[in-house]
Amino acid sequence: LGALAAVLLLAGCSDNGDAMTASSADSSEPTEQTAAGTAEPGVLYVASALNNDPYEQETATSQNGFTVDLLKLIGERAGLEVEFGHAVNHKAEDQSITEGTAADVAAKVAAGDADLGASSIPVTEALEGVAFTEPYLHADWALITKDSTGYDDAASLEGAGVKVAVSSDEAAAWVAERFPEAEVLSFDHDLDAMMEVNSERAQAAVVDEPRLKRYVKVKEPHLQIVETTPLSVDYAFVVSADNAALAEAVNEALAQIQADGSYDELYESWFGEAPAYGSATRKAPEAVDDSTGA
Repeated sequence: LGALAAVLLLAGCSDNGDAMTASSADSSEPTEQTAAGTAEPGVLYVASALNNDPYEQETATSQNGFTVDLLKLIGERAGLEVEFGHAVNHKAEDQSITEGTAADVAAKVAAGDADLGASSIPVTEALEGVAFTEPYLHADWALITKDSTGYDDAASLEGAGVKVAVSSDEAAAWVAERFPEAEVLSFDHDLDAMMEVNSERAQAAVVDEPRLKRYVKVKEPHLQIVETTPLSVDYAFVVSADNAALAEAVNEALAQIQADGSYDELYESWFGEAPAYGSATRKAPEAVDDSTGA
């Protein structure tokens, strides 16, 4: 970021701006910054909320998650060292770091304070000053239950007395239409919804399928997917709206990773078996109802 600040300072204070522009235009070789689309040559600075397990989260010593590992692979293919920073740096009254939102991530990128934003941002999100890369993850929504409780299919959830946990308004609306007699329990995060099912305070939940796979793989093997829904999202990275070079570099690296099997290998290491129909980045209109779960 120091390099970016220096560039902006020189651009704003120099009386010889035209000469600098002409000099750049006359150069036969593009600079590393121009070629890669990053502020600092050789470095991809990423803004993230770093609070979205298992995609992006932070420990006391490092950042980890599926998206973190994917970006490191992308960086290797693009010849960039990846560095992560918080989308929001100010502290709340209790001195904890404010979590940040997709809008916070986008604002940081649009302002030039980060090259790329990564915080599980759906491509349907309306954000200013940024453009989306190609999607890197497609997430169907999974209707889940706990095994050995008698709720082994969607039909068993039809009727009075059933509670379904959700973590979004869209999921709540779907449940209200699909199971009109069910009581909808709303939570802030998928993890809370899954815990309701695990503790049997709810009979079912509607959650992000990859996240559920990770939860099952690591913490709770007794949860099961009984149905997948077309209410699905594609996650993508964001770059500045005028940074076509970086978008192209990221898209090319992502395509290579998908083509050579590295993507599915990474997916399986985090979530379990990759979808049998190919890439976990299939787009929402192509979603199918035969996902195998974990």
